Amino acid sequence: MFDWARVLETCPLPKGNRIGILTNAGGPGVIAADSLEHHDLLLAHLDESTQTALSAILPPAANIHNPVDMLASASPEIYAACLKILLQDENVDGVMVILPPPPMFKAEEAAKKLIEVIGNYKKPVVIALMGSTLVENACNEFRAARVPIYPFPERAASALAALAKRTMDNRPLTVEPIVHRPSSMVSMSTDELMNAYGIPTAPIRLACNENEAAAVANELGYPVVMKIASPDILHKSDVGGVLLDIKDAASLKSGYIQMMARMQALIPTVRIEGVHIQRQIPEGQEVIVGMVRDPQFGALMMFGSGGVEVEGLKDVAFALGPLNQAEAESMMRKTWAGRKLKGFRSIPPVDQEAVKDVLVKLSHLAAEHEEIQEIEINPCACWRGARWRWT
Repeated sequence: MFDWARVLETCPLPKGNRIGILTNAGGPGVIAADSLEHHDLLLAHLDESTQTALSAILPPAANIHNPVDMLASASPEIYAACLKILLQDENVDGVMVILPPPPMFKAEEAAKKLIEVIGNYKKPVVIALMGSTLVENACNEFRAARVPIYPFPERAASALAALAKRTMDNRPLTVEPIVHRPSSMVSMSTDELMNAYGIPTAPIRLACNENEAAAVANELGYPVVMKIASPDILHKSDVGGVLLDIKDAASLKSGYIQMMARMQALIPTVRIEGVHIQRQIPEGQEVIVGMVRDPQFGALMMFGSGGVEVEGLKDVAFALGPLNQAEAESMMRKTWAGRKLKGFRSIPPVDQEAVKDVLVKLSHLAAEHEEIQEIEINPCACWRGARWRWT
């Protein structure tokens, strides 16, 4: 944590994950290369002009390819000149300098020369300063100049990976642009609020009797779903408050009457506003997307297995909002529901980009409307080649 905090505080962000390694010892250079690969970083492919410039100042036995091994004879001036050449290469997004105690020079002298170069470029440079008490003075020089130092190449590679990840997290969103965002939710329905943020929904209408329900269904088109509308009933399916796949007006009216009678028999004091009618959408993988507002951290986004499985499976992940696409994808991958979206055995893959789309947009809705304490879309159904819809 402290390694990452140090580099995030002191270094500019790289444009990518291509790293150059500069060392005076071959062994640590190999360790550094392996560590970069372990952290999903790339060894930068040095431009031909870079290799030519390096060969002009290094001994014939030196390695001018990445990792650049200057050999043990490298002076402070050679360290600085080689670092400058690497930083000028467009193929290099950042550099790890490995500095064991030079056999013929003082480490602090090399540190001073390197510091002069580092301040002139907007690319991250981290130092693997190896040598314990032999590099104490060099350590002080780098700390005073706010250049991050690490005792081993592995930790320096981990720090560079944190910078690269931060760059990826800061990528512009690729979701559809959100326009006409409401500054207030006064007099807005939930459907209108979702649509204002580009989250498409299956239209929902309230009906107060069986004739209104039939009229709404004729307008939306069969088949439809009917759900009891009551502030006293949280889990509607548990009490028989949901009817699916209603195909005609006669079935809808009789279902309405039976549902009302059932509610009165089960919960005589229940408040009933009527029923909600929605067009039934095709079956798909069901997930839950939601937000709860924490008094300390703000909007806390939720994603996981949806439908009736939410409380039973407890397959959910949380992340602080607002989210970008990288954070949304990472959140999804922490759950079986998210991993299953790409397909599993007989389960076909679905539109995974739509998941990130909804997570990001819902997180921005929550961030921009602090009056919302909790919001939940459950279940959300997704299928191949389509966007998310409420069921």
